[in-house]
Amino acid sequence: MHFIFYFALFYVVNGLAFFKVFQKAGKKGWEAFIPVYNEYTILQITERPKWWLIFIFFPGLDLLFAFVVLVELAKCFGKFKLWEQAAAVLVGFIYFPILGFSKRERFLGPGYARTSFHRGAIREWVDAIIFALVAATVIRSFYIEAYTIPTPSLEETMLVDDYLFVSKFTYGARIPMTPIAFPLAHNTMPLIDGKSYLDWPQIPYYRLPGLQKIKNYDIVVFNYPAEDLGRPVDKKDNYIKRCVAIPGDTLKIVNRDIFINNKKMPMPEHSEAAFAVTVDKKNENGMDLYNELQEYLPEINPYKNQQDMAPPTRIMRPKGQLAALKKLGIDANPVIGDIRRVFSDAPNEITYEMLMTRKAAAELKAMPFIKYVTINTEPKGDTAHERVFPNFPQMDWSKDFYGPIYIPKKGDHIPMTVKNYYTYQRAIREYEDNPTLALAPDKKTVLLDGKPITEYVMKMDYYFMMGDNRDNSADSRYWGFVPEDHIVGKPLIIWLSLDHDVPWYKKVRWGRMFHTI
Repeated sequence: MHFIFYFALFYVVNGLAFFKVFQKAGKKGWEAFIPVYNEYTILQITERPKWWLIFIFFPGLDLLFAFVVLVELAKCFGKFKLWEQAAAVLVGFIYFPILGFSKRERFLGPGYARTSFHRGAIREWVDAIIFALVAATVIRSFYIEAYTIPTPSLEETMLVDDYLFVSKFTYGARIPMTPIAFPLAHNTMPLIDGKSYLDWPQIPYYRLPGLQKIKNYDIVVFNYPAEDLGRPVDKKDNYIKRCVAIPGDTLKIVNRDIFINNKKMPMPEHSEAAFAVTVDKKNENGMDLYNELQEYLPEINPYKNQQDMAPPTRIMRPKGQLAALKKLGIDANPVIGDIRRVFSDAPNEITYEMLMTRKAAAELKAMPFIKYVTINTEPKGDTAHERVFPNFPQMDWSKDFYGPIYIPKKGDHIPMTVKNYYTYQRAIREYEDNPTLALAPDKKTVLLDGKPITEYVMKMDYYFMMGDNRDNSADSRYWGFVPEDHIVGKPLIIWLSLDHDVPWYKKVRWGRMFHTI
């Protein structure tokens, strides 16, 4: 209903803006109020090819088409200055009524526009730059956007510094919700690091029809929903994870295995897990590995998490046994964090926590200087539930024993029990704009606008995202659901992949180039 209202309002304002302009051009004023036909009329007035009209049916191209015809219409009134044409595009709903109602403004026609205006060299460059920025912004907003993998949460499926093209149209392009922003910047200005957008105006969420819906195990780019920096939805930081559960699914994790609607799901082929790896110091190669790690990662201390450590003062290139580990996908680079901490350090052996695939674990276990390789699983109970969503006091979940949890879909009637309050409170309060949702003082009743409620009807679809690097991923297990209005797009292809831990002439990972996702 909101979309229909704004759609109708747009065409009323649009009709009022062009009513007198059409009359001055020799057309009927009422033609300005008819969708599509009014665009055709402008093409007649400006004597531009009528087949251009097909562009209005293609998201993104319709915006570019609108910019072009508005500039052409302004030229028919003798408006050739850059600021005049910018006004026609940016505030046409104000500028064109002035042209239409002002007695001083005359319709000169397209012939005058073609014979009376000659652009200088500077204007040619300015127009070319503006056109390039507009075209790039349209493409980036509605079709394809470049994206870089910043963290190792999807290792080994996606690697840090994989450069991707992300499709906006596969799941349906989202109409920009923050329309006034610096071109081609996300949420910060290049170089000066300030805010790259204006908070006002905001356009209500609307998504164009897509080619497909999100399916279980799709890799998805989305705006980080738990961000609390006050940014608009489309200006929150971008994350990339695997969508393990879609609206209407019930998810459960039992001893690391994911179950969707009681069906065990396959483990992604290249997913990583945390293993305890015991190195034999009595073996020459084992001692070499120990010494290399002491030199390479001196910040690793017993029982101290990698994320708690100060950034390393230098990053050395792996050599010797570390280079052998890297061939298995175990990267000692602190940015990647595959070797994270020491569990125990005895005279003859030392046990590290390492992140790797199950295939790599099997190969590592076969090496003569490795004594044990065992997977680390976080048991349920204790205080694990304090770290995972939804932090319900009576639950005993952990990251490896999780759920069951229901992923809501639009139109669901969710019973407002105390447990469901904890599970869905952020979705209802933050994402669906119900800030008054609260537990009553008796801790048994849920209130909305100060009144008791027994159920709530969800307004959006939600998704549950997880990283393939299950033990090094900040995902839905910790911060909850991803609402549909936060979905950005689907990664399509790796167009470049770089390894910053090797010499410059080896930086490009050629084997990953042009891999589809």
